[in-house]
Amino acid sequence: MAKTINYLAFGDSLTVGFGAPAGLGFVDIFRLKVEQELNHPVHLIQAGTNGATTSELLQTMESDPQIQQDIRSADIITMTAGGNDLIQAAIPFFYQNDPGFLKAALQTYEANYKKIMLQIEALRQGVQTPYLMALVGLYNPLPQVPDAAYWVQRFNLFLRKLEQPHIVVVQVYDSFVGQNTRYLADDAIHPNELGYGELARQVEKAVTPQHLRQFVTTS
Repeated sequence: MAKTINYLAFGDSLTVGFGAPAGLGFVDIFRLKVEQELNHPVHLIQAGTNGATTSELLQTMESDPQIQQDIRSADIITMTAGGNDLIQAAIPFFYQNDPGFLKAALQTYEANYKKIMLQIEALRQGVQTPYLMALVGLYNPLPQVPDAAYWVQRFNLFLRKLEQPHIVVVQVYDSFVGQNTRYLADDAIHPNELGYGELARQVEKAVTPQHLRQFVTTS
């Protein structure tokens, strides 16, 4: 009997697939791709929360026993986080033109992200099987806000520092530049069907077949 691959999708509305037709968020597309690549069943644990900030995601990870168990048993974890931190800070920035709001959001994001990664490492202590994490970077959800592009790139620059052999960073920023009308939904923040397809393509590009094959060769 083929080993089942456990895939935990953790994060905000991008993980949920908000705005995409059912089954066409990047998580669903990626799950199917892994299943096809490995010819093994992939069990998806969908743990996305619409509107979640990094503070809320950290709190969930620290307090929810089910998520903690899901992290321990996951072979693959994807995470989307930070967009809501940025959006919440952009509102007062837009009205007051004080970059301090965005700077504070970046600092909070970095501190929370580090704690989330440490929490995952702590939960995996003693687990013998390998795991792979794909951290999905940000596109610019606020192209209409002056300086937003600069701050999005600062968020993404931080993520790159977290790369390790078992942690890949999925950069989506460049593929969304100039594609807002094509890739974003009517709310001009979330991706549409095409946008989620592009997110899935970038995840597939970052998570190579070599990354995936370890899960069947070690079974």
